[in-house]
Order: sequence, then structure tokens, then C-alpha cells
Amino acid sequence: MLNSRHQGVLRAIVVDYIRTAEPVGSRTISRKYGFSLSPATIRSTMADLEEMGYVAQPHTSAGRVPTDQGYRLYVDVLMDRPRLSRAEVQRIEQRVNPPAGEVEDVLRETGRLLSALSPYVAVVLAPKLHDRQFRRVQFVSVSRDQALAVLVTDGDLVHHKIVKLDQEMSQDDLDQASRYLTDLLQGRTLGEVRRLLVTQMAKEKAQYDRLLAQALRLGADALSQEGEVDVYVAGADHITEQPEFADLDKMKALFRAFEEKSKLVKILDECLTGENIKVFIGHEVPVWDLEGLSVIAAPYRWGTRPLGVLGVLGPTRMDYGRALALVETTARLVSRALTDRTA
Repeated sequence: MLNSRHQGVLRAIVVDYIRTAEPVGSRTISRKYGFSLSPATIRSTMADLEEMGYVAQPHTSAGRVPTDQGYRLYVDVLMDRPRLSRAEVQRIEQRVNPPAGEVEDVLRETGRLLSALSPYVAVVLAPKLHDRQFRRVQFVSVSRDQALAVLVTDGDLVHHKIVKLDQEMSQDDLDQASRYLTDLLQGRTLGEVRRLLVTQMAKEKAQYDRLLAQALRLGADALSQEGEVDVYVAGADHITEQPEFADLDKMKALFRAFEEKSKLVKILDECLTGENIKVFIGHEVPVWDLEGLSVIAAPYRWGTRPLGVLGVLGPTRMDYGRALALVETTARLVSRALTDRTA
């Protein structure tokens, strides 16, 4: 159990190390944080914290730095929770409430905004289509052998895909195919839609109705990659500004992880469950080559249903209070914007 002196010294070490990226010594704590304790007493307290695993000493003559365990206690117990300024909140509101544009545009803009308002990498997990409810589809002719499929689900989510035509179809034929599929599939989840299309394709093949068979095949093609999940990443270059990642090999490993988006999906998927913001610190991040990072993420919603996740990645030496306020506020405002646009 930590007493109040232990807690005060640990808080000072974390706060100072976040600001300076330099090991924190006893004289620094005594001078900067107003402790009515001698440097010798502070050194003894720091030694206790090191023995308990909350801080580490990188070099014999150096001060201490927080461990992942120390950061965890700081975030859970010792940290102040600042609020964003009114100007920052208004900026977020304006950027996530565009007068027009699709949900994907809002999410990309959200990533850019998070990156602009913090020195960290912003990540936004787009909604997974599989569990969304189908509303309508529209096929638009783009050439003699191609059409653009525009799939709309609940929450006003839009999925685009170019599909190949086996034979030339007029726009009237495509409109009829759109109405047929919309009437057949409306209100079902996209997982159910895929299964139903396969069943109906077998029936229509037996009946040999050319237009309906073509409509079903177009629908199946439009959904052939709907299981893929997009992750929007913004501000990856911010990581190069952090002294922790000056090592070139470590930097390359991080950028490979950003490119292999399945690793980011694995992290963000864990934030889809539950109501609250989540903080992964260092070794808690469930992807080994992102070790040395912390992740703060929260779900954004359409009504009460979680759609996806947004957050920031940075060094374990991140300003957790500021990052938590930013992610929490942005998730709330994005949720409100997405819900209001389809109310």
C-alpha cells in the first residue's frame, strides 16, 4: 500500500517525466513540486517506489522514470482530469458536423482533427458492415461493362464498389435491379443479406429470369468484400518527434505495424465492448510490436449502438489527462453528430 508521501512523489515523477522526457531526481522534485521533505527523504521514498515496481532507474547516477505499473496507478488514481477549452470543443463540433458528406468523410476528418489537436497518432476504426441493417442499394452505370453499387445501411453508412457486368445493362435495367434487391433485402443485417442472396441466386437460376439473376449476382458482388474493416490513421509522422523512438529499427517496426492495419483492428476491437474509454499502457497493448506505446480509445455510437472506435497512440510518456479529455469529448460529439444526421 502506498502512503500519501509515496503517492505525491510518484505523481511528481510522472508529471515531470511527461514534460521533460528526462529521468527525475530528488532535487528536482524538492525544488519544483514544493515538498517539505529533504532530498534524502525523497530519495528514500523513490527507492521504495522502485522496490514496489512503480519507477525504475535507467542509470546508477540518474533519477527515476515511471514504469508501466507507475503510469497505471497515475492514470487510475493520481491524475487530474482536465477539460478541453470551450474553443477546442467548438472546433471539434464544427469539424464533425459537416453540412454534407458521407460518414466515411466524417471519420477521416475526425482522424485529422485528433492528430491536429494532439502530438500523437490518431486512429479511427470504421464501422463493420456485417452487423449493419440494409436499407437500400442503387446501381449506377459507369461504362458498358461496369456499374457503381451504392449500398446504404442504418446509421446512414454508405459502401461503394465497382461491379462488373456480365452483359450490358441499361440504366433502366439497373434501376429495376436496385428496386428488386431493396424490396427483397431491406431491414436485414448484411450478414443475413449475403446468405439470402446465395439462396435466391440458386432459385432464380432454376427459373432463369435473366434480369433478376443479374440483380442477385450484382448484389453478391457488391458485398463480396464487406467483411473488410477500414482503419483511418492520421499523424503517423508525430511519432518521429518523440525521443523514445529515435532508434531507427524501432521506428521501422512501428510504421510496419501502422501499415498492417489488422494489428490496429485487434487493439481497437477490444474497445467496442463496454461503455467507457479504455487506456492500454505499454505491455497492456495486445500487439507485441507496438510495445512502448500507450493507446487511449473510446467507442463512437449511432444512438446506443456502437459503430466503431476512435483514439490516439503515443509513447507511454504521453499526457494522459489531456489525451483522455480529447478522446472522450471527440467520441461523444461524433456520436451525437452521427445520431442527429439520421434522426
